[in-house]
Amino acid sequence: MKYVMLFLAGISLFFGVLFIWGAFGTPFDSGSLIIGIITTAVGLYLLYLGTKSRTKAENVYKIDLPGEIKVKNEACRQCGAPLNANDFKMVNGTPTVHCDYCGAVYEVTEEPKW
Repeated sequence: MKYVMLFLAGISLFFGVLFIWGAFGTPFDSGSLIIGIITTAVGLYLLYLGTKSRTKAENVYKIDLPGEIKVKNEACRQCGAPLNANDFKMVNGTPTVHCDYCGAVYEVTEEPKW
């Protein structure tokens, strides 16, 4: 669909410019000028629709955890407020926590299991 719009935009722009150019002949033709302006406007609109991005990129991080995992309640390091899953985010590839209560932002580190 994108390539069809770009093709139609090219045709419309080509003929729009030809009509505008032809309007300034020896007898001035205002009808050709109006048709050329409308055709050029339609071509520009089709060009906009053909180049506009319709998809949003979304990064999904999947973590493969080995063995059994024990889930424990986490608390903020600064104020001790309880944290939920929405407070944990990936920023520049590192897991970070943002506390809604005190506004603290810090990286999550995992302690060794041994």
